[in-house]
Amino acid sequence: MGLIKRTKVWWMNFVCQGRQVRRSTGTTDKRLADAILSKIKVQIAEGRYFETREEQERTFREMMDRYLKERAVLKAPKSHLRDRQALNHLLPVFGEKVLAEMTPKLLAGYKAQRRIEGAAPATVNKELQLVRHAFNVAMREWEWCRENPMHRVAMERVHNEIDRWLTADEEQRLLKASRPGCARSSCSPCTQECARGRS
Repeated sequence: MGLIKRTKVWWMNFVCQGRQVRRSTGTTDKRLADAILSKIKVQIAEGRYFETREEQERTFREMMDRYLKERAVLKAPKSHLRDRQALNHLLPVFGEKVLAEMTPKLLAGYKAQRRIEGAAPATVNKELQLVRHAFNVAMREWEWCRENPMHRVAMERVHNEIDRWLTADEEQRLLKASRPGCARSSCSPCTQECARGRS
């Protein structure tokens, strides 16, 4: 049994019913962390400690590590690469958080921050889709959590409209395929004449 500091927060390691348990104390104060661990020790000794669900112990990083190991073989190389790129942004923010701490509010805040950083909506959506799918697997197959926080987070609206201008060659082909009067005019009058012809 003991304490380990991870990104400022103290974590407990102890054995319960023959199983190694790792759990966050939720505090950066070592004295408070010691007190929490002492309380757990007493509960174990008295047979009053009941293990919490996996979501209180498993971190986001652990979930993503397992997800990549088990799901990478099922994805195309390009998709696997995209997942790794998304994790470059996700892990520094969520890596050490236990799954129970991953709330819709926290994820919505991440989405807003990525927008401020200038990330494209489609990019943010790909990152959030990875989180959503990993949580679905963790919930349904591994039983690591009871719900998926992404179910209450809206995806970014993506605008894919692109201005498209005709090349000189395309313009000539269009004019040749148009009404005879259009081919002898410039493009703008042609548009007007064709529009009059349709009315």
